[in-house]
Amino acid sequence: MKIRALLATALLGIGPFAVAQSNSTYSAMYFHSQVRDASVCSMQADTTGAISFADDISNPAATCADAFGWKQMLEAIQSEFWINWANDETVWVSSPRPVCTTDAPNDCCFSTPGETPSVGYRDASGQVVKPADIGGPGVNCPYIPGEWGGSDETTFQGGKPISSHNTTFLRTQDPARVARQQEVEVVYRNDPFTQYTTSEELYSQAGLAKLFAKVSGEAANSIPYRPAGQGASYPLDAVMFKVDWIPEKVMLELGYISDHDNDPKTPPNNADHPYVTMKIKASTDNGATYKDGMYYLAAITGASKALPNWHWYAFEHVDNLGRCDYTGCNDSYGFQTTVDTQDSSGNAIKFVSNFITPHTESDQLQDGQDLFDLGKRYPSGDISDGLAALFKATGIGNGANPINPDVPQTSDPAWQSYRLKGTQTTFYNTDGYPTIVGASITEGGFVNTASCMSCHVQASVNAQGQLGVPGVGSTGRLNLSGIGTVVNGHPVNADYYDRGTTNQRAVRVDFVWGILFAQ
Repeated sequence: MKIRALLATALLGIGPFAVAQSNSTYSAMYFHSQVRDASVCSMQADTTGAISFADDISNPAATCADAFGWKQMLEAIQSEFWINWANDETVWVSSPRPVCTTDAPNDCCFSTPGETPSVGYRDASGQVVKPADIGGPGVNCPYIPGEWGGSDETTFQGGKPISSHNTTFLRTQDPARVARQQEVEVVYRNDPFTQYTTSEELYSQAGLAKLFAKVSGEAANSIPYRPAGQGASYPLDAVMFKVDWIPEKVMLELGYISDHDNDPKTPPNNADHPYVTMKIKASTDNGATYKDGMYYLAAITGASKALPNWHWYAFEHVDNLGRCDYTGCNDSYGFQTTVDTQDSSGNAIKFVSNFITPHTESDQLQDGQDLFDLGKRYPSGDISDGLAALFKATGIGNGANPINPDVPQTSDPAWQSYRLKGTQTTFYNTDGYPTIVGASITEGGFVNTASCMSCHVQASVNAQGQLGVPGVGSTGRLNLSGIGTVVNGHPVNADYYDRGTTNQRAVRVDFVWGILFAQ
């Protein structure tokens, strides 16, 4: 609330942006800087660490979008997602069995929320079989590590390091794109997500083909009416949590971390703002080899089904190079930034803002336009009283260094090094501008066109249970660096139906791109 009050005071009667309005760079940023949280938004944590909003905030995901993003982040850390949650490899299994039905109760995959295990494999005699006894997790049926004691090993179906742009101009212009090419990307899924995926048989191509047949049959036979419960619709407490892990060698080469801030016995890290780290064992998956070594948590993109089209949020480490490039960083709840500027008369003024504008430099031409100054660090900002209280009440990030760098811990002070990049709840803002949210590494190279919702709404399957809309968000158009741009704005009807008909071309799977790994 303090952020909004100071911002309003600064703007009324002073007009601090009067000088900048003629600059096209700043004018464009105006449409990225909207305050996302209502003035009534606040959170608290009880003695057990449970986080809640005030009772009169009926839908915090919509009313308090940024605060809700922080709540989701903290709750995922409390749950120790890296140990307890499923990921793409343990949900979209390699040799899937059918889901259990009343007429085929055995040699199948079951989902029984409220029981432990809540998902798993039932053999021919009807007995639950431990994953280790059927070739390990990720073979026949979805698997939740936390139901079997947790796991300290990360699997990598979603992350495929490839050759880097390390020798090109992108090393200095857009180092996050270079880092992206060598990341290990893991999408963690919470228990309600995994239970629903299992019960609806969305973990296999055979099950996804059934979904297509059901929805396309309804479209053909029930028009003009749509039956209740049509298609895939995840439960309100389902969460997707995508993490970008970057290898130590890349972090050092690009300058994300330095090797002189630490005891030589510990992995290199930054003293003021350390990264959360995890040691990963060598493994080979889908032809990609992952080397032994230390990996650094650089960015997180998450989504909660608290809204029909999901609530989307992106976090980045404060020291990520180019963190606020192209579109700025927007946080109405967690951190505030002091802005030094001047009014229309040239008088120096200060105000506190939710928005960090991208670095710019003059083009040195007569018309005086500012250009992006890319690949640098951005200010940390000051933590709000409300977020500081939540960190203290939950115990997150309040431990003492050193911690075990091999496995993340909730008490690791490094958790306080992360900043909200932005949230997304609609395809367009109230000005009619397409909403853009992209993390510097996760969407490295196409941040300025990225939209979580516009990309994920294309997640769909055809009659064979395979990819329904090819391209995964691509437009076929290139940016000035030669990197493909991605879709934003509203979904396109022709992606799902033959033009002017209800003949189904593809059936949407509720914004879930994990279907790419279905076998």
